[in-house]
Amino acid sequence: MAKNYTKEAAQVVTIAEDDSITDGSTSAIKTITYPHHEIHSGSSYHASDVQSVSTTTIKWQVTTPDSLAYAHMIFSVECTGEMLLLVTEGSNKVDGTALAEINRNRVGTPKTAGTIVTRTPTGGDTDGATTIFTTRVGSTGVGSKTLSGGGARGTNEYILKPNTKYVVSVTTYAAVFVSLELDWYEHTNI
Repeated sequence: MAKNYTKEAAQVVTIAEDDSITDGSTSAIKTITYPHHEIHSGSSYHASDVQSVSTTTIKWQVTTPDSLAYAHMIFSVECTGEMLLLVTEGSNKVDGTALAEINRNRVGTPKTAGTIVTRTPTGGDTDGATTIFTTRVGSTGVGSKTLSGGGARGTNEYILKPNTKYVVSVTTYAAVFVSLELDWYEHTNI
């Protein structure tokens, strides 16, 4: 069985000598991405919603807990037509209809998310003064269209402030379906 070594401060340190850490055929160290690790640790969550929206605006609100476990979130919205997407920070609205926040690790009794996601927040007088993302995409009156936001975590992840409300607002220009997907993990910095 091969050993893997690295130099660290002029000392030779054994990294691994068994197949639980290295690949048996190449001796390469087995790794996964950090977000993938958060799934295994039970701190990764998903919330989604699909709504029929006709020439109006629909809103969802993300409320983060007053905690040091920060939500590392990717906002993804798809629409079957033209849409204006706006994500703002600092809402003072009341949470609306709760969506299910699903823990991606389904083994045993999964931990509950600290972050809350709701549809159609009410009251208040602002969706938030800080725009963190906006785009207008798609076409109205063109058949077979699906538009998508989101993408690679490295350029699309936002670390959300604790004890803060965010509004995801989608305005449509025809009768369409809008799909919201929120993916996040909750991590406490060391």
